[in-house]
Amino acid sequence: MKKEANIISYKILLDATGKLITERSILELDKMKGKLNVSTMATLKTIIRIADVEFKKIHNKIEIELDAKVYKD
Repeated sequence: MKKEANIISYKILLDATGKLITERSILELDKMKGKLNVSTMATLKTIIRIADVEFKKIHNKIEIELDAKVYKD
């Protein structure tokens, strides 16, 4: 039995062609119903809500900064 789970993660990846990709992963809390107590579920909802907002801000900031650059091939 797995004793840990990824709650939320954010990655910035570079693919083989040099393209930057951002990837966000969030635990589907509905799948955790009945497996965690009410207090833990409430804590996870709060963590996910806050982290999701902040990751969106980071994503937008990176996108704006990269769009402002001039790339030469």
